[in-house]
Amino acid sequence: MEGPVQWDLLGWQGISLEMPADWCPGRLEGDRANGYLRVEDEFSVRLELRWESPGRRLPAAAQLVDRYIKETEKRVRRRIGKPKIDRGRCAPQLGGLDHEVFTWRGGFLAHSLLAVCPETRRVVHVRVFFSEDDELKNLTRRVFASLRTTPRDGLDDWSVFGLHFRLGAVWRLEKSALWAGRPQFLFTCGNDEMEVARVSLAEMAFRKSSLRQWFEGFFAKALRRFRYDIRTEDYRGHPALRCDGVMRIGARPLDLLRRKRYQTALAWHCATTDKLFVVRAVTAVAREPQVEACAGSVSCH
Repeated sequence: MEGPVQWDLLGWQGISLEMPADWCPGRLEGDRANGYLRVEDEFSVRLELRWESPGRRLPAAAQLVDRYIKETEKRVRRRIGKPKIDRGRCAPQLGGLDHEVFTWRGGFLAHSLLAVCPETRRVVHVRVFFSEDDELKNLTRRVFASLRTTPRDGLDDWSVFGLHFRLGAVWRLEKSALWAGRPQFLFTCGNDEMEVARVSLAEMAFRKSSLRQWFEGFFAKALRRFRYDIRTEDYRGHPALRCDGVMRIGARPLDLLRRKRYQTALAWHCATTDKLFVVRAVTAVAREPQVEACAGSVSCH
């Protein structure tokens, strides 16, 4: 890699790490318990992240590395012979975490960090791929040193495609739409919902509509279930709107028919980056304070 490296945060399913800003998620699978994430640049796969919940008993990191090496050797030995493996290293910044760093050469070239997190009861495996010409040692050290597998102050970091925010670890990702220009997340916690979205090229949207018109169009289907009011204001120096409402009785689920359900939403336009940001919740609380907290964590410029 030539020139100084610009860095960005990657955060997904309660796991976060730093990576070069020109690397981009190419594949995301699974849920909080088990999953896979692949990161690419314009040329090839650069990083892989796997996590799994092994069950009631958490093996030691060294045991897991032994197992990984044995299984991988079986797959590649017939094609490339015996691989070269350098192991037994650690990342000093992860001193409180049971982990091992090792390097694999044979069939592919990768620096690996395998960690066991007792708090979340997950095993996390990060691989950074390199070439014979450049082993990316300094870059890999920074990636591994930045790994975080637990919430900070009860909050998870979510960060993909330039959308960065923090949300309580109790929220579970229900679904996502991950286009580079419009990442959108829907989280659930019991009967509650939280939605976070970012839309690029906002000025194009404003050629035919105001912020209010855009918001009502973007959430047209969801808003039909509510009686709501919208007011405009300034938020963090940006034009913004707030939308508060109560769910219509006919739209409430049968098991919640006697309980009021409220919508709380905050949307704003960051002219500096020409992007629109929205945080919207449906909960049992009017003017849900978690919307304000989540919006305050969004890095818009």
